[in-house]
Amino acid sequence: MVDIQYQSGMLAYCGLYCEQCSFKRAHDDGDAKHLQNLPYPAVLKDLSEYGCDGCKGEHCICTVCKIKPCILAKGYGSCAECESLPCEIIEAFGDDGIPHHAQAMENLKQIREKGPEHWFDRYRATLRCGECGERASWYYRCAKHANSAEETGVTGQKASVEQGA
Repeated sequence: MVDIQYQSGMLAYCGLYCEQCSFKRAHDDGDAKHLQNLPYPAVLKDLSEYGCDGCKGEHCICTVCKIKPCILAKGYGSCAECESLPCEIIEAFGDDGIPHHAQAMENLKQIREKGPEHWFDRYRATLRCGECGERASWYYRCAKHANSAEETGVTGQKASVEQGA
């Protein structure tokens, strides 16, 4: 199994890692299983409609993002570089009820304190099943090795990151 390498273009402005996006994984892997545990409804007509290069790419599925225009206007690579962190925009994002958005602030703090590569070294473990190495996403964990429904979603991911501290 090839190790997943850090890609700076996949570190979103908000501090999330685009390679773990359930929509991006479903599209890139050609497998809708990454969308099965979404905490919000997704109308799936065709996986090709979810094609995404990440938020720093030309095509991004996050079309209503308020963070990207703010960071681009300031000339930063992510909110971790902004002197206004935490701000109303990132706090509202983290409190919007979408579970994986709640991780953004903690990610940004770690990125600010230790740098994106160090943060990613700890985060990398959440990108695959620890048993078989299958790719994971925010709302999909390898069903074969998850011990509970909770572990197949974002809660299991967050616990993995915190344990690596």
